[in-house]
Amino acid sequence: MTPNLADITKVFRTPLTLNAKAGDRILIITDTAMDPILWQGLSQAAREMNIEPIVTIMQPRETHATDPVEPIRRAAMGDDVSLTVYLTSTAMAHAPITEDLVQRGQSFILMEELTPAMLTPDGPAGADYHAINALGQKVAKIFTEGETVRVRSSGGTDLTASIKGRPGRSIAGMPLRLRPDGGGGCAFPDGESHVCPVEGTGEGTVVFDLTAHSVGAIKEPLKLTIEKGWVTKVEGGREAKIWQEILEKHGDRNSYNAPAEIALGLNPKVTPTGVMRTDKKMFGTSHIGMGDTIALGGTCHARLRLEGVIRQPEITVDGKVIARDGKILVE
Repeated sequence: MTPNLADITKVFRTPLTLNAKAGDRILIITDTAMDPILWQGLSQAAREMNIEPIVTIMQPRETHATDPVEPIRRAAMGDDVSLTVYLTSTAMAHAPITEDLVQRGQSFILMEELTPAMLTPDGPAGADYHAINALGQKVAKIFTEGETVRVRSSGGTDLTASIKGRPGRSIAGMPLRLRPDGGGGCAFPDGESHVCPVEGTGEGTVVFDLTAHSVGAIKEPLKLTIEKGWVTKVEGGREAKIWQEILEKHGDRNSYNAPAEIALGLNPKVTPTGVMRTDKKMFGTSHIGMGDTIALGGTCHARLRLEGVIRQPEITVDGKVIARDGKILVE
């Protein structure tokens, strides 16, 4: 059952409780492709918590990782804004605005591609985020202390990359500083632990079989060939053609950087919907990105950021299995 405005308002109290306080002012960035009940519920929840919401609405951006229009971008940089919420139809986590917010020490919540159906109390929004974070911290520690990560799957994925010197992170709906002296944020719904591999070290094949940016639910597996840290081939059916067209139209050399991220989904309440916002958080899945790495502490600044999800990968760090067959195997 799709939740009504009252239900959505109640659920939105969770991310606001974790990320804001009474007296704060939050900026909600949304666009005309999003269901209005979402920004209405979020702003209502804020008012009920004595938080002042400011709602800005724009036309959808052309691609993921594209900044909002300039007037909205300037508003987000204001010293009087405590928290910026990306409630948009395209993902802006790897847009330039995010790096600027981090440098300014400001906070944000990623709610891109959110739908009302994702906000049912028994869905991913109703998960125990403290328990998710406890698990995520264990996985993040393994990433942080590791040197080499490998991802394999029955569908044909076999990818290795160096993670030496790169921090693992747990993203679980609550504030996370991306740099000691900077700002940061989280997502909602949320639940993942990720690492940004060293650029230029990726080798192998990635086969997405669940969901991917700009294509939704995957019907024919989307295959990437990665050599010396670059995607050299994008193969498959309809899904591959869409990615090829996006990369050719909007990409640059750095948009082919891969893997830009390797992540393990931690949210046990996610069921596949064909939307990246929640599918990539599904327990035991892995999403892998290509393109920009700046927001994750990497060195590759790219025009694009694209991600896909592998349903039941095996992930190992220095030979130690941390996930296999939809299960997470850490103590």
